[in-house]
Amino acid sequence: HVYYLTVSGHMNYSFSGNSMASKNREAVEGLDMSETAKAYIACQIELDKALAYLLEQLEAAGKLENTVICLSADHYPYGMDQTVYEELAGRSLSDNMDMYRNNLILWNVKLEENPQVIDKVCCSIDILPTLLNLFGISYDSRLYAGRDIFSDEEGLVIFNDRSFVSDHVIYDRKGKQTVWKDETLQGEAQ
Repeated sequence: HVYYLTVSGHMNYSFSGNSMASKNREAVEGLDMSETAKAYIACQIELDKALAYLLEQLEAAGKLENTVICLSADHYPYGMDQTVYEELAGRSLSDNMDMYRNNLILWNVKLEENPQVIDKVCCSIDILPTLLNLFGISYDSRLYAGRDIFSDEEGLVIFNDRSFVSDHVIYDRKGKQTVWKDETLQGEAQ
């Protein structure tokens, strides 16, 4: 088990204030985006290069097939205007829960033959129970708040302000708004 934490993609998102963005500027020059968005993408390229190097080294050592990579961000990219977030996302975002939308990547070379996409609500606390179950490691699930992402259990994310998102409903406590993802469930809940 090896844990890597990268800060190459952290702010400031400018070509003069971020050495990783500056280093990879040429790769994003042709993008029709703001300078801030281009600088953000440019500094993320360094992680791509690091992962490529890691995969090359693992393959050379004959360890690639026995490697699982779990990749997740710990927060959204602070320090940008809402317009830049929307530019990067390619759509309008709510300034509340959409900011926390993210991806989790679990990768093994064998999965390239049969990739799976799980489109389920989950949270960072769900990563460890998922990995423990994936590797068949026994543990006392009562000691973990998270759930195995591959289970049939409904996904649930609870925010600090007590807003929440599940596979079926979004509740925004700040805006006092409930949005049902499936209209048929709305009637059942009332």
